[in-house]
Amino acid sequence: MTEIEFSLSDPAVRFLHADVRTMQRWEILRRSQRPHTVAELAEKARASTEDVQRSLDKLVSARLVARVPASRRLRAISYRATVERLLLRWDRNKPEDVAAYRALSGLMRTYSRTVQDDAAGRPGAERFVNLNMDGVTSVMLLDEDAERVREVFRNAYSMLTNADARARGEGAASEAKPFHVSLSLTRLEEPELPMAEMFTVEAATPPERRQRLGSTASKLLSPREHEVAELLVAGRSRPRIAMEIGLSPHTVASMSKAIYRKLGVKSRAELAVRMQSS
Repeated sequence: MTEIEFSLSDPAVRFLHADVRTMQRWEILRRSQRPHTVAELAEKARASTEDVQRSLDKLVSARLVARVPASRRLRAISYRATVERLLLRWDRNKPEDVAAYRALSGLMRTYSRTVQDDAAGRPGAERFVNLNMDGVTSVMLLDEDAERVREVFRNAYSMLTNADARARGEGAASEAKPFHVSLSLTRLEEPELPMAEMFTVEAATPPERRQRLGSTASKLLSPREHEVAELLVAGRSRPRIAMEIGLSPHTVASMSKAIYRKLGVKSRAELAVRMQSS
């Protein structure tokens, strides 16, 4: 597979601005090692074959997916992704490009909120959803990260019980203050379908940044993480980044930590070097 670049206002990819489901279906094919029939993709996408076929027709027209004819090995017409990475170019001097960029950004923010709202309505969420305004938040975790969080919680619980026993047993117990501490890790639902990985890049982007889009770092980071990493390298503060890309400061802080962990760096200087490495 190769890389393909479109203008964000290109009519051939206009559906990207409003059709999250079609792009999720492209992402399933992009991550797969083999072609899929319509029925196979419909099962993975949890959708009807008719709906999936409409998505595939759009993707074929946009050259993001190719039809594979039936053969002795493939008993039916199948589909495979034709590109490994999708770059969407936009020009801030063209009103139609700016409008398309804003539409796509707004779509992703709205969809993210929809996923969170849906999770909040699932069985079990009622036990803590009312605490979200008081420093408690719902997060997305990989199973391996959830295991690490559980271990941290176990250690914290041991520390808390020891501290409680010490406060109650010492002579200065009258000086001890009551605290309420809650440690909770509850799985809300099965993971959503994967979001399509699309990189947006300005037409006037300097060559060195375009080079970083092809670096090893870009393969380890999600497009959103890559955007945050670029702004960190440019010297933006986390509150400024949050304001620029429409996220909360807490989310940007969490993403920054994830970026540093994924790339194995400890400072912005190291991050800048890592972002340029091939």
